[in-house]
Amino acid sequence: MARSSSEAGAPRRSSAARALRGLIILVVILVALGAGGWYWLAGELDRRIASALEAAGGGGATVLCENRQVFGFPFRLGLSCDRIGVEAPQNGVSASAGSLRTAAQIYDPSHIVAELAGPALVTAPNLPPLYLSWRLMQGSTSLWTEGLERFSLVVEAPVVSVREGEGAGAPLARSERLEAHARQNGAALDLALTDAAVTATLPGLPELPPFDLAADLTLDGAAGWLRTGVPGANVSQALRGEAGTIRLLSLSLPGGGGAQLSGPFRVSQSGEVSGDFRLAVEDPQSIAGLIGVLVPGTGGLATTIAGALGFAGRQEDGKTVVDVQVREGEARLGFIPLGRIPRI
Repeated sequence: MARSSSEAGAPRRSSAARALRGLIILVVILVALGAGGWYWLAGELDRRIASALEAAGGGGATVLCENRQVFGFPFRLGLSCDRIGVEAPQNGVSASAGSLRTAAQIYDPSHIVAELAGPALVTAPNLPPLYLSWRLMQGSTSLWTEGLERFSLVVEAPVVSVREGEGAGAPLARSERLEAHARQNGAALDLALTDAAVTATLPGLPELPPFDLAADLTLDGAAGWLRTGVPGANVSQALRGEAGTIRLLSLSLPGGGGAQLSGPFRVSQSGEVSGDFRLAVEDPQSIAGLIGVLVPGTGGLATTIAGALGFAGRQEDGKTVVDVQVREGEARLGFIPLGRIPRI
């Protein structure tokens, strides 16, 4: 006798039900594992942050992260602070800023993005109390097994002012957009910076015309700076004994005029610079005046180079180009002495 359709369909329905139950159980297990993994990572992140804050305090500095929280379940892992601050009495440095939020995708925890709210209040030796503000500040980092691998920072509409009480006083400098990037390149450190439409009003000096800055260079053997910080927290001292290559160091005026410097360099233990540089200049006198104000101690050298360009330079793409040799801080244009570069 033939089996009825209801009898034939029963095993199929039973198999489908078992498969569905198995799928639901699997999903529940995966969700539980995922939730457990997220909370373990969140706890590990919080422990490491607490350990880092404690270590900073043991080194004489105090790092503040008010109302620290880990957030982002289930797909992100982030840290937030209502306010951040640093106090380093041994260096005479203190700084504070607004809220900080960092986040990473749970499937790529090595790539971290962050956003910091302003303003920032900064006190440092040899500087007036500063008030820093911006429209937006964002950063991103990539971490690997040996620590920080690359770092990027973008700041829109930054303004640096003298602080008056807890507010902003006279502005010193502002720009439209500042970008800074650093990455490990083997044992070397690649650095890049752009600052667009900079205006500066320095005490005792006339207001400078707007200008753009750009830098792209490599420091040999300095990759560790990303992991451990600048040695001694002093860039000038850390550069002594180092060498590298400037791919581009550019200063330009929106209305015309500019200078581009490139070439290999090294810095002696006493801070004297040596190198062989290609210098391309448009409107030399305007650029010389601006450099003399921006880099104290270089006004005479910049003016001398501007005067020498007319008879020693060659024309390339509308710019006057010269090759400048610097030996232990002494700059020369062929056999013509130009002057000394200040020690770093």
